[in-house]
Amino acid sequence: MNAFEPGDVPALRRELAEWIRDGRGLRFHARMSTTAGTMMGHPELDGHPGMMRAFAEMLCEQEARTLANATLYFVTAEMTEIVRTAAADMPAFPPDADDFPTPSGMIVYETPLVEYERSELTAVMIDGRIAYDPSDGREEIGVTACTWGPFDMAGDWKHGGVWMSFYRNRAEILAKTIDSRTREGLRRGHARLVPDNEYGIQFAGDEAGKARLQERLAETDQPGYTSYWAKHVLATLLLMQQPLVYERAEPIRRSLRRQLERAGLPTGDIRIVDARPRRYEPDEDAGPADEQHAGTDDVEESGRKLSVRFPVRGFWRNQWYPGRGVHRPKWIAPHWRGPDEAPIVHPERVRVLRHHPDQEAPHAQTHA
Repeated sequence: MNAFEPGDVPALRRELAEWIRDGRGLRFHARMSTTAGTMMGHPELDGHPGMMRAFAEMLCEQEARTLANATLYFVTAEMTEIVRTAAADMPAFPPDADDFPTPSGMIVYETPLVEYERSELTAVMIDGRIAYDPSDGREEIGVTACTWGPFDMAGDWKHGGVWMSFYRNRAEILAKTIDSRTREGLRRGHARLVPDNEYGIQFAGDEAGKARLQERLAETDQPGYTSYWAKHVLATLLLMQQPLVYERAEPIRRSLRRQLERAGLPTGDIRIVDARPRRYEPDEDAGPADEQHAGTDDVEESGRKLSVRFPVRGFWRNQWYPGRGVHRPKWIAPHWRGPDEAPIVHPERVRVLRHHPDQEAPHAQTHA
């Protein structure tokens, strides 16, 4: 599958905007919006053609506004792997507007941000033709891009919110397509980014509302839910604020800039999100990760001074931000604990499977 590059992002935005403007987006979303009633608060109207079209129109209008105002981001493969690892342990949390660096954005990942398997009871049909038939009844999905923009559910969300749309790489679908005519139809009918799903996030106005949303998010914190995908995007945005990550700007090439100007789209730089190279190599001198733990790494919680030096894996801390009056997950990067001159130890973990007398099935224990 062809991976995207930073220079592709402005063209991807232009292609999506054209796809919506020429009517292909409306036709696609109208066909796909079988649960439009539920999404708009009227589940009894699921599958109704009028509701499906109304929801498709809302999606297209929302995405057209978002694309027209989006700041462009590109995340390298190395940084994407860090995000995936960090997001696996990050607790889901209800975001607010300040958690997004810009009101509207489009972020493209060099490699899929989220990968999951979706059950398919029948062959995948596109335009009345079999596109591909999963041999094991499951379709592998890779989410590789996302857009976000302001959304208030036609005024029903009094504190506002954000709408996120998730996309797949068209090349991923084409690689599985078994019919040449269907393959050509896909190329004509879709931009290089193909919509897969959406997620609307309502901003909570008080602590009680945040607690209710937190509970719902915890229940859907798994790959099949779009709230889980949104959590990975939020993990990206949180990590962008930390020393682990740096941004660099890349200007849009001149020929593409003229095309964007004619289309009425912004021509600002692309923001590339990357991992700071060799920042946390174990054999290097103490860096920012060590400095933020200075004064505590040489002493255990019991107060005893450490006599060895050992690596600590990365973890999330629920950090209080007094300026915003909120708690937010903060990624504590992998670092060393213990005095610089102390002998290094590498704790090994052994998983032991043994039967517990109070349980019917065996269970695993971890020993350090």
